[in-house]
Amino acid sequence: MGMSLINTIVVAGGTHGNERTGVRLVQKWMEHPECYNSLCSAKVDLVLANPEAVRLNRRYRDHDLNRAFSQTCLDVTVEPQQYEFRRAKELNALYGPKGADTKTDLLLDVHNTGSNMGYCLILSARDPFTMRASAVLTQEFKDAWIYYQPEERSASPYFGTVAKADVCIEIGPQQHGTLDAAIFEESERLVKRYLELAEEWNRGELQKRAPIKVKVYTQFKDLGYPKPQGGGPIQAMIHPDLMGRDYRELKDGDKLFRTFDGKDILYHGESPVYPIFISEPAYYEKDIAMSLTVKSVEEW
Repeated sequence: MGMSLINTIVVAGGTHGNERTGVRLVQKWMEHPECYNSLCSAKVDLVLANPEAVRLNRRYRDHDLNRAFSQTCLDVTVEPQQYEFRRAKELNALYGPKGADTKTDLLLDVHNTGSNMGYCLILSARDPFTMRASAVLTQEFKDAWIYYQPEERSASPYFGTVAKADVCIEIGPQQHGTLDAAIFEESERLVKRYLELAEEWNRGELQKRAPIKVKVYTQFKDLGYPKPQGGGPIQAMIHPDLMGRDYRELKDGDKLFRTFDGKDILYHGESPVYPIFISEPAYYEKDIAMSLTVKSVEEW
C-alpha cells in the first residue's frame, strides 16, 4: 500500500464461527451503520466470513476457512466439495482477487483466542499504515501487543491476505462460543480506532507522527505437545508455571510441560523465546501447544 490512500476497508468477523466477538461486532454494525460510517471516508464493507460455522457455533464446518486462502487453493478449477474452500473462492471474488489487483486496501479480521494474549495485533507484512497504526494502539490500549508473523502473501492461507494490507486482531482470553461484555466493548473501540487512524493516514497526518518505540514479537516456530514416537495421545500438559504467561520470557531449562504422572519437562532450545497462543484450544487438532516468538524493540 505504501503511501497511497486507503479507499476500501473490510471488517470481518466469524472467520471462525465460534469466535463470537467479531461475529457480534459485525452483526451490530450491520444493524447500526451509524456506529462506524462517520469514522472514515473509505468505503467500509462488513462481512461474516463463515456464516455456516457461525450458525453452527463451531470453528468451521468442513475445513478451517483461515487456512483456505493460499493462491494454490484459490486457483483450483474444480468445484471444491468442502464448504470452506468454496466460501474462500466467494470471498476472494468479492474482496480480491488476491494479488496486485485486489479491490481491498485494508482488511481487519476480528478473532478470539482462549490464550491469555490480550489484544494481539497480528501483522503479516511490514506495511507502513498497519505498522504505524498498530504502534499507536499499543500506546492507547494497555493490553495491546504486536505479533509479526511474516508471510509470503501468495502462499499465505489467511483471509486477510486477499487485501493489500491486513491486521488479524486476536483477542483473549475468551472461551470459544461465548461473549464477554468488557472484551466486546474494548474490541469495538479498538476496531473503531483503526478506522479513525485510516482517516488520519488519508489526510497525511498519521505519517507525520513521531515514531513510537514498540515491542515486536516475531514468529519463530510452533511447538507441539510431547507424543509417543509414531503418534498417539499427548503425553504431557502445559506446565502450571507457564500457563497463561503469554509474551513472558522462556529460557533454556525453564519448565515447559508436565506429564500426567507429575514429571516436569524442561525447555531446551533457542533462548530466550516468548511463547504466545499457549494452550489455545483450537490448536489441539493442529498439534500446536504454543507458538514461540523472538522479541525486538523497534521504532514504528
